[in-house]
Amino acid sequence: MTDLSPKGSLTFDALTLLRDEIIQGKIRPNERLIAVDLAERLKTSRTPIREALQLLEAEGLVVAAKRGYVVREHTRDEIVEIYEVRASLEGMAARLAAQKAGTAAYKEIEKIGAHKDSLITSNDRDLIVDLNDQFHAAIFTACGNTRLERINRSNSKHFFNHRIAEMYTKEETKLSIKGHAAILKAIKNHDADEAESTAQQHVFDALEVTLLKLR
Repeated sequence: MTDLSPKGSLTFDALTLLRDEIIQGKIRPNERLIAVDLAERLKTSRTPIREALQLLEAEGLVVAAKRGYVVREHTRDEIVEIYEVRASLEGMAARLAAQKAGTAAYKEIEKIGAHKDSLITSNDRDLIVDLNDQFHAAIFTACGNTRLERINRSNSKHFFNHRIAEMYTKEETKLSIKGHAAILKAIKNHDADEAESTAQQHVFDALEVTLLKLR
């Protein structure tokens, strides 16, 4: 969804900050969001906070409650749907990257993938998520389809990678990195079918881990 508030406005600033806090897990599912409290914390008036909360509701990140809003907690079925969409997007991006990516685009993906040791050894979950996001974003950039890239950016609001990263063990992180290596190899070999299927499987592997953790 496109932000409806102009950049630089109080509403846009509040929207961006609250969205980031929800996505990063700083504001947790079912946590209550009350305009007067948020206005005090963000040192602004209630109007831009209310407008920001309405936009977040339209994005599906919060739901209206009796008093204010609460951060939406996705059901198991909704999580599966989110990952099914993600698998389709990631698969298509990898396929197109394998078909279109030139040397420079491939080198950018490879450069980010080279940080795999940092992903394995680091206890900094924000760093792990950041490098993971950079890797996948580089594939979308390399695919050469700006519309697909834009759709993915909108859909990524519901990936909640920060919260999921908190659940991953070292071994599960290693398996995820192996998935990155397999995707990278397929793109390098210009094997579109393999790139697509590997990217999709990578997402479904992440879904399996997520659902196991949520039991």
